[in-house]
Amino acid sequence: MASTTKTVVDKTVQPILFDSKNNNRSSTTQEKQQPLSTPSSRDGILPSIERLHRLHGTSILLDASTLLRLPASTYATSCTIFHRAYHRLSLRKHCVWSVAMGCILLASKVEEEPRSIHSIILTFAHIYRRRRLRVGDDISKYHYGAADAEADNCAVLNDQEKENVVRSVKPMSMLGPVYAEWKEALFNIENVILQTLGFTLYWIPDSHPHKFILYFVRVLEIDDKKVAQKAWDYCNDSCRIDLCVRYEPEIMACAAILMACSSNDIELPLVPRPWWEVFIGGNRDGDLSAVCNAILSVGDEENMEIRRAKYAFVPSLLDKTSFNDPESYLWSKSD
Repeated sequence: MASTTKTVVDKTVQPILFDSKNNNRSSTTQEKQQPLSTPSSRDGILPSIERLHRLHGTSILLDASTLLRLPASTYATSCTIFHRAYHRLSLRKHCVWSVAMGCILLASKVEEEPRSIHSIILTFAHIYRRRRLRVGDDISKYHYGAADAEADNCAVLNDQEKENVVRSVKPMSMLGPVYAEWKEALFNIENVILQTLGFTLYWIPDSHPHKFILYFVRVLEIDDKKVAQKAWDYCNDSCRIDLCVRYEPEIMACAAILMACSSNDIELPLVPRPWWEVFIGGNRDGDLSAVCNAILSVGDEENMEIRRAKYAFVPSLLDKTSFNDPESYLWSKSD
């Protein structure tokens, strides 16, 4: 019998993190879409604010992966480690900058794409400097703009000063105090993440939705390469939020293919049963819809909060300020 559950795709319906419980197939969609309980939420952080910081952290991971020339699988692994870590850690205790550094280091080891400690620190320092210099810019016009209006008394440079800094900045000395701050933060958070996740990371590379895209497309006999590329891009977007913790990779792969086919006006069979039931079984329409909505909401560039998370500098929520927050030692010494 054909499924009667309507699969709704609307980027506006998932503004916060939701919980899919234990992904029990008998659970209803309404039961699954309850506000997610995380250490951060238990510390009084609103789900929308937690989502902002998760997006901010994964945007830093994307920038770092690009600059370090890491493959897409390493970026996906770093995001999975990041989200799993924050299901055990609170944003009140660990800022996204330090956790992102640790995730890149661990992901490069797990994926056998090692990068030196020195190169990782210099890369993150460069990203930090670039975002810090854009404080005060209009985020609707620039990719690196409007760091954070909530950061009182943060340093704002004029355009000429920004240009001078970008052109004349010297390589960070490995013997200097700034390098020592970054290195200490990196080593500390690496140990915290490993202990938090039980030193078990080997399985993560085999759990990415990317690995299923080409197989599913081949089974569905879709010859248009644009569909596979678009689905791959949607899988990259899924790394931005914690879908990897709440849904199986097969569901995310099916959601990516569904949206990619919709974008390219390609129709797939829905009778006698929807095509995705071949890959993920029946009664998963609600999960598929939720994943589609979440991925689309992340890609909404018209949402200023999302742009702020992706391209801005967002101060931490630590009880005690982070090592690189405004007015910190690094804030004034990073140039």
